[in-house]
Amino acid sequence: MTDPRLRDYRDATRRSTSPDFTTKIFSGIGVDRYTSAASALGDVYIAWSARGLSAVRLAGDDNAFEAWYAERFACRVVPAVEDDSISSAARAKLHGEDVEVPIDLRDCSPFERRVLAKAAEISAGSARPYAWLARELGTPTATRAVGNALGRNPVPLLVPCHRVIRTNCSVGGYVFGAATKRELLAQEGVDFDALERITRRGFRYVGCDAGWFCLPTCGDVATRVDAPGYRLLRTAAEAHAHGLVPCRLCRPIAA
Repeated sequence: MTDPRLRDYRDATRRSTSPDFTTKIFSGIGVDRYTSAASALGDVYIAWSARGLSAVRLAGDDNAFEAWYAERFACRVVPAVEDDSISSAARAKLHGEDVEVPIDLRDCSPFERRVLAKAAEISAGSARPYAWLARELGTPTATRAVGNALGRNPVPLLVPCHRVIRTNCSVGGYVFGAATKRELLAQEGVDFDALERITRRGFRYVGCDAGWFCLPTCGDVATRVDAPGYRLLRTAAEAHAHGLVPCRLCRPIAA
């Protein structure tokens, strides 16, 4: 039988570890962890360091993912045996919950981080053109650079780069393929049939008699154009002629 004095000493000196203890230990030796999680695309790998979530990729081949991770981040990644606060938050976010997830953008340039931060502001059910992102960042001629930065997004779905599309409302590129990008946006409520009807006729904005005008990708505006009180517009000058002001949410023209 255990000596009661030893048992009492053990109980008195026992200390609980923090939920992030294992992550910090692994990060201290230059190793990150990963596991799989359910998402709108099916199962994906999520990887993380002590700084935050570092990667999201389609699940399937552990060896291929580990090799990609080592090449991308110059760091080993190993399967996790437990979740911590970072991976738990990522799971919740992928499930549609409104939670904050720390993101580790260690290998992204300052410009890429700015692009991803701006993309993260686009809410579900909406989309913005690449040129819009470039303008919002104060670099209106950097549309191609914006596209390249989004293409290097290490945490798609968590930073919703799929919500950035072409000015003509075609989907553009995506790490998981254009068809997947369109499917994701459709799941979120973006009506591409309505958008294509609008852009095919040369319209760039949707105006509302309540006093504002929007990009057609601003929420469900594109589906309202046949409703009373809405009108299609080709230019900002036409909108101003009707006494309309730019939407404060989608900011269809430069301030």
